[in-house]
Amino acid sequence: MRCKYLDHQINVRTDGQYRLCCMSLEPENDYNIKTHTPQEWHNSEFHKKTREQMERNEWPDACTRCEQMEKQGLTSQRLKLKAYGPGLSHLDLRLGNSCNLKCISCWHMSSSSIAEEAIAMQKEGITPLHGILDVPNFNWSSEETFDKLLELPIQEVYFTGGEPMMVKHLPAFLERLDPDTQIRFNTNCTIWNPKLEKLLRKFRMVIMSLSLDATDRRIDYIRHGSKWKEIIEPNLHRYGSFAKVDIAPTVSILNAWFYDDIKEYADKHGYKLYENLLMLPEWLHVKNAPDKLKKQFQGVDEWSSQEADPEKIEEFKRNITKLDNWRKMYIKDYLGPVAEAYGL
Repeated sequence: MRCKYLDHQINVRTDGQYRLCCMSLEPENDYNIKTHTPQEWHNSEFHKKTREQMERNEWPDACTRCEQMEKQGLTSQRLKLKAYGPGLSHLDLRLGNSCNLKCISCWHMSSSSIAEEAIAMQKEGITPLHGILDVPNFNWSSEETFDKLLELPIQEVYFTGGEPMMVKHLPAFLERLDPDTQIRFNTNCTIWNPKLEKLLRKFRMVIMSLSLDATDRRIDYIRHGSKWKEIIEPNLHRYGSFAKVDIAPTVSILNAWFYDDIKEYADKHGYKLYENLLMLPEWLHVKNAPDKLKKQFQGVDEWSSQEADPEKIEEFKRNITKLDNWRKMYIKDYLGPVAEAYGL
């Protein structure tokens, strides 16, 4: 049993910490891109031990998510991966937490806007959903950190964040990459930067994976700060002029009841659909929806069939009520069936 992520990918978290992959549950480590090279991380005792366990057909503790999915007969992140390598040729870079949106399913480590909102809520005597960061907005990218990455035999770079289009050092890094490198972005589709478009046109393949949890005004609520008609839809067509466009929805309680609408939109426009099952927070996981709402879910039976945790149902009600009252946007005005199922 092998995992190409472990063998060939370097993954950097929003705070600069190295980790095994985007699905791993490993403990905190002392390896940060600001202080260690990618090779030092890959050759660390923890990383080597994890690879050796895989080679012995043993599931490492850090790989629990993929293990659970495969035991349920689902396609794990590990199995989705086809061709990687040779060498440390693929980069998965979370370029800090700078982000202009406050998505309900997100948290402060991936969105500076959520980190700043938490501080504002606390000042008003309201307990925020997420903790307070000492520095609300962090960004590890610099010429020095990119120098370390450019020593690798790079074939593909996956950029996400935060919102990668907001990262000030990104253009300089793109300028230094070989035009044969495959570039993939995960973006919220709210930012259009003509300078970046010009830089991206030099690459043989650019894929824009758009985080669209709805394809109409419902996204304005789910991904707070979005504006479908005014911003996202025009940008979607702009990206399509120079890149291959994928739609990458995060499947959660908020959108599973109209998931077919997203699929139909992708089919209509010829976009590949790359679905991501939301794992955390658990109060938004489709398995924890009320039965009344589960009956309306579309194409997610394999994920939602488990019995809901009553505590997560109550947590949903508390959290959504708190956010709605703070943001002055109410779930009943955007996601009626969800509001009704929870009595909101």
